[in-house]
Amino acid sequence: MPELHETKTVNEVAKTEVPGLSNNEQMQSALMEIVKRTDIDPERLEKFLDLQIKMETRENNKSFNDAFAKFQKECPIIPKTKRVNFKSVDYSYAPLDEMIHLIKPIMGKNGLSFSFNLSPDESQMVLTTIVSHKDGCEKNFQYYFNPLHDDARMNDAQRRKSAITFAKRSALENALGIVTADCDDDARRAIDNPATDEQLEKIKSLCKSTSTTEESFLSYLKIESFGLLSLNDAKKAINLLNSKRGALVSKEKKNV
Repeated sequence: MPELHETKTVNEVAKTEVPGLSNNEQMQSALMEIVKRTDIDPERLEKFLDLQIKMETRENNKSFNDAFAKFQKECPIIPKTKRVNFKSVDYSYAPLDEMIHLIKPIMGKNGLSFSFNLSPDESQMVLTTIVSHKDGCEKNFQYYFNPLHDDARMNDAQRRKSAITFAKRSALENALGIVTADCDDDARRAIDNPATDEQLEKIKSLCKSTSTTEESFLSYLKIESFGLLSLNDAKKAINLLNSKRGALVSKEKKNV
């Protein structure tokens, strides 16, 4: 009697589970089994590979957004410890090295890292902040600036270096949604004062545009109502929802 051989389809092989492996590892294992087969139609194999790439991209984006949300929730207000007071100029700022010293452990804890890429753009410079996740997803944020700082007391080399440092500081704040404040009154006010009506309206609007139920978001923030948010927590909530909206827009563009 002839021996019967069981033939599995692409989908059946893909659904074969190997204990102890993650979803991505399961897919990789299934893919290796499929590649070894000689009885699978190349066109179907190509479609499966495309599906594999899309699934990995979706999983990696989800991992990035989850990690980014945790980082923003844990990131403290960065104090402005330096002051510039020259003629009519008077302002405080958070130095880049102190900012990085505070955020790096929190980013690392959540599998995140960042890097910069500098390039010219006509009469301006473009600083790209690249925020990466350990699973492979990365997002770019661009910041345009004048290549020379406007402080005439410096030579050109110093002005150029100062402009880049300023750009890195501002670009990092924008990319990561970092909140900075003066060491005393501003920081205390951001923590103690309640969220403004404008902030609350913005949060509710973003919840609707991202299909986020208010109940689930309140549960995530661990509060009973948006009215209990502080000024600083409301800023972080808006940053979280803006990040989610950006991810949804990016996904829609890829599907077009």
